[in-house]
Amino acid sequence: MSEPGVKRVRAGAVAKATRAELDDLGVSSETNASAAAAMKLAKIMDSAIDPKDVASAARELRQAMHTVRGLAPPKDRGDKIDELAARRPRNSA
Repeated sequence: MSEPGVKRVRAGAVAKATRAELDDLGVSSETNASAAAAMKLAKIMDSAIDPKDVASAARELRQAMHTVRGLAPPKDRGDKIDELAARRPRNSA
């Protein structure tokens, strides 16, 4: 039996979306404190009943993810010119 006053925190849609973004950024919540805080806040948002709790967790989650994005290593995704160059057949002389 659970203790009175202790809320059960569950992972839902917000936690799933946060995990997906962290994975896309290449940041682990096990090695990055801001990412770990973001995951905890996402779970709190998924579990909250009171709209005020959701709003405060969302504000803090937004700030934590801003920090995570700023610290994430840059990705080499290329641009439209790179895509066009990759499609163009190579002519050999």
